[in-house]
Amino acid sequence: MKPFHCLPLLVLLASTYAVSGQIKTKDEAIKIATDAIHKFRLTTIKDECGVIDVVEKTTYFEIIVRERHTQNCGGMQETGPRLFNMRIRKHDGRLTSDVYDGTSYQPVDHIPAK
Repeated sequence: MKPFHCLPLLVLLASTYAVSGQIKTKDEAIKIATDAIHKFRLTTIKDECGVIDVVEKTTYFEIIVRERHTQNCGGMQETGPRLFNMRIRKHDGRLTSDVYDGTSYQPVDHIPAK
């Protein structure tokens, strides 16, 4: 699987995952991140104009959310600016993000919707 994923394709992933419990795969982490992006309206860009990169760490998955620049989405196609990062703990699925201030990770359900 390529390290970059388009958001529309992510919505088609398996719909079952453990909200509380172990997160074992990148696909489970992507599903949780995508659901949170929609539920908490973490960005205003359209799904097809967003890209997710997943990096597996020892205790969590790091999700990097970027803009996807195309003819339909606009922007310079050579660039993909980072919007925010998310971290999903493997042992319990706890989700935090730096979406609020760009530096400190806070629980997503406590972050004011943009």
